[in-house]
Amino acid sequence: MPRTTRSPEEVKIIKDRILETALKLLIEDGFMHFSMRRLAARLRITAASIYNYFTNKDELYLLIQTRGFEMLYDAIYEASKKPASSEKKLENIIRAYLKFGMDNPEYYEIMFSRNTPKYIDYQGTAIEPTAFYEKQTALMSADIAIGVISDLFKNKKTISGRMLRLRMLQIWCTLNGTINLFNSRVLQEVEDNTQTAIRFIAKDVMKRVKSELEGQP
Repeated sequence: MPRTTRSPEEVKIIKDRILETALKLLIEDGFMHFSMRRLAARLRITAASIYNYFTNKDELYLLIQTRGFEMLYDAIYEASKKPASSEKKLENIIRAYLKFGMDNPEYYEIMFSRNTPKYIDYQGTAIEPTAFYEKQTALMSADIAIGVISDLFKNKKTISGRMLRLRMLQIWCTLNGTINLFNSRVLQEVEDNTQTAIRFIAKDVMKRVKSELEGQP
């Protein structure tokens, strides 16, 4: 019998199922031990069936990364577009980032907590365009944060573009550490009221930003 052509909706459902299962397997096995054969076994289909939708494990991994960064961007974008002062917008972005990381621990781990391939590893390969798109998607959230921080410091002419980027990285490192401690349950082990601790950390980040704002000539 001739093969039935799947509708776009059916194809999307299948691809989503493959991507979600691949994410779980990447977390369990790590990138080096992840394989299309193991993924096929988990899905109870043949490896050839997966190749009908994805080129190889690298493409799968990059598409999972891209999906995660798109989700993060949506959260950051919505937080930044709420009518508010630049200071409040930064606070909203910080809260959105923390929420994303804690609500989506598997995506967050692959995006920020694993030593997995990066764009530079794919340069010069056939999959470089996919890797480049993933990197650009990842940078969009950072660009929003830098834009809001820039608005905060717009009257401080002594603050360079380089310093604004370093400020964003400093905030990011603090939030990343908080999320990783929460997702690994270390924070819960040492602090009974984790939500209070997280709120304190978020407020302290803003306090340090405001202190620099007020202290600059």
